[in-house]
Amino acid sequence: MYGCILKKNNGGYMTDKNKEIWDKSKHTDPKFTKRFRSKFGRELTTVDPMYQIMRMTENFGAVGDGWNYKVNYTYTDKLVFAEVSVAHKTIPYHTNDIIGSKWDWYGPVCSVEPLFNTKGNLDDEACKKAMTDALTKAFSHLGISADVFLGLFDNNKYIQQMTEKFKPQVADASKIKLTK
Repeated sequence: MYGCILKKNNGGYMTDKNKEIWDKSKHTDPKFTKRFRSKFGRELTTVDPMYQIMRMTENFGAVGDGWNYKVNYTYTDKLVFAEVSVAHKTIPYHTNDIIGSKWDWYGPVCSVEPLFNTKGNLDDEACKKAMTDALTKAFSHLGISADVFLGLFDNNKYIQQMTEKFKPQVADASKIKLTK
C-alpha cells in the first residue's frame, strides 16, 4: 500500500499514511485564531476560515483542482441549513489507456443559521455563515486545526508553544556570504 509501514493497532493494522494529513495540519498558528464568548457564556476559540482554506490548499492543491466542495441549502421560514460535502483527489490511476484521478468525497456536514438578525431584519450573510461553519466542521474531520477543536487553545502554555512554532524565521546575517 504505497510503500507504507503497517503497524499493529488494537488488533488491526493501520498504515503510517492514515494520519498523514491530520498530523500535517493539526497545529494552528495562533495569529489566525480569535477568542470569543459563546451565547452560553463559555470562552471559545475560532479559526479564520481563510486560514483553513489555505491549509487545505497546502495539503491538496488549489480548490477545484486538488480539493473541492459542494453545498446544498435548505430553507425554512426562519432558518437556512447548509450541507457541505468535501472531496480531495486521490493518487492518479491508469487503466485501459485512460489516465485520471478519483475524487474521495465525505459528508454531508451540516450547519444552520437564522435567516433574520436580532432586530428582525433579513441577514443577507446567513447562507455564507452556514456554509462557512459547515466547511469548518468538515475540514476538522481531516484534522485541519485539530488542536483548536480538541480544546488545546484553552491552555496558555500550548498557545505560547504554537506562537513559537509559527514565529517567522529570521536569517542569521553573520552566516550570509556576500559576493561582489
